[in-house]
Amino acid sequence: MGLTVHFEFTANADVDASRARQIVAGWHRIALNSKQEGLVEDVLPIASDVETLHRFAKDMLILPVPGEEDTSTGVEIRPMAGSIFLVMIGKDCEPLRLGLCRYPTTVRSGGREIPTGKPGRRRIAGFCKTQFASLHGWEYFQRCHCAVVHLLAACRTPAVSVRITDEAGYWPRRSLSKLRQNVDRMNELLAATAGALKDAANSPDAIQSPIFRHKTFERLEAQGAPQAAGALEKLRKTVSQYLK
Repeated sequence: MGLTVHFEFTANADVDASRARQIVAGWHRIALNSKQEGLVEDVLPIASDVETLHRFAKDMLILPVPGEEDTSTGVEIRPMAGSIFLVMIGKDCEPLRLGLCRYPTTVRSGGREIPTGKPGRRRIAGFCKTQFASLHGWEYFQRCHCAVVHLLAACRTPAVSVRITDEAGYWPRRSLSKLRQNVDRMNELLAATAGALKDAANSPDAIQSPIFRHKTFERLEAQGAPQAAGALEKLRKTVSQYLK
């Protein structure tokens, strides 16, 4: 839970392995320029080894569970080859994973081959949660969130399409007022939810969340509680019953 930027890169069908490496190298230079400008903290080297790709570039296929209504399970789609690097955006902000990989068109699950529904082109999809960068103030959060969005947008080329979904509402109009409104509201809801869970658990260590470290947590909790009063009451009752 928390404001997140989702993205997907898809290369044109004629982008081969050599061209993909060139494109990723160009993105790496763009990220290094952002580091030099103080917009991100660090940029890690490009990696193509299987261990790194499987750790940071795997995708997921969500499948319904037969016989169980409204229940689903995830099947990993591991890349077969590619290049990837991580951009360390800032404190309490998730790293951004950039690259291009080749994925299988089917995965094995339950003893059968299932189409992934993904294009056979080189691609990567992922997300970067920026919410908790706000623990360090509005200006710091703004720098982190905007750095993520601007990096993604800068990676667009004629050979690679980029789809960006910004839960914070900053993109595509680059609205700082919308960004401020949404991060403040989400912090209030997170604080109210975390506080309600902690009260219901009746234990200071049972519930862990970065939002507890916010310097104005009590104020955020008080402002968020009226916004979700009904849901919070149901949550308290559920947790209390579970812990009985």
